Amino acid sequence: MLEGGIATEIRTNCYLCGGEGAVLYRDLVDRLFGAPGKWTFKKCVNLGCGLIWLDPMPTVDEIGKAYKNYYTHNQTKNTRWTPLARLFRAIFHKLIITLLRMRAERRRYKRMYLDQVPIGRLLEVGCGSGKRLARMKTLGWNVMGQEIDPVAAQYVREKWAIDVHLGSLETMTLPQEKYDVIIMSHVIEHVHDPVALLSACCNLLRKNGLLVLLTPNAESYGHLKFGEGWRGLEPPRHLHLFACDTLNQVSQKAGFSHQRCWTTAVSADGIGQGSQLSLEESRDDCRLVTLRDVLRGLSFQISASLMFKKNKSSGEECVLVATK
Repeated sequence: MLEGGIATEIRTNCYLCGGEGAVLYRDLVDRLFGAPGKWTFKKCVNLGCGLIWLDPMPTVDEIGKAYKNYYTHNQTKNTRWTPLARLFRAIFHKLIITLLRMRAERRRYKRMYLDQVPIGRLLEVGCGSGKRLARMKTLGWNVMGQEIDPVAAQYVREKWAIDVHLGSLETMTLPQEKYDVIIMSHVIEHVHDPVALLSACCNLLRKNGLLVLLTPNAESYGHLKFGEGWRGLEPPRHLHLFACDTLNQVSQKAGFSHQRCWTTAVSADGIGQGSQLSLEESRDDCRLVTLRDVLRGLSFQISASLMFKKNKSSGEECVLVATK
């Protein structure tokens, strides 16, 4: 079947446990990058699961159509900031993070929680624009990227002079020396088979190697507050949405021996700024970020951080650290 010109397949049952799905949201549109179609999310009714997924879901062969206007395809023109918005955020975001006593957490987040891990060989799965890889390289890591998007991969090579494997993770040649760490940020929610993805990661890691990943938290304060307007939904590119319990299940099925999962609210401002966008904003070829947007994001950073102090499971992102 077709949805807005994108071929789809029915996904009636839960990917993880096989349970039935109840409709969570219906007829959602892509308010971020203008992919065609109307999309439905379902949630597993099994209380021990709770996975959220798209049904119907774009097929593997057609999912690329959902990325036509994606940010990695145009590094400078997707979003434009007013000078006042950029200046205000630069000043007050740092101030708010300091007042909320989140500077140490922010530093750990930027380093993918590897600040206490010995430096070695690092692979980033779905490296996107390469900014994170460049940061890790500056910190001393021996880095390499993997990306299925040829436009993004070429950008990383040219911008940061970092080697990138173009193609799926499964097509990577097993290195002579396996990786010490594999990182991925906001990747697992984009894939059709998350267990296969993490299994491939496990195969590329040395014994006791680490996998560190970030993904939107389906049980976050932002999801509760914004509902179908939550930035973390991002249909039709986000195929599965996780919480800590479901992430632990995926990593166990993939062969990891030990896992720790927690949530963080340290980057909640981006969720607040990108949630509940109007259809008019989504139709713009270049979205203009104004002072009002920045204020909305910073205000949400404060409220989400205060909520997090009461409920440690309410952070906007899940952090999974799994050991081979």
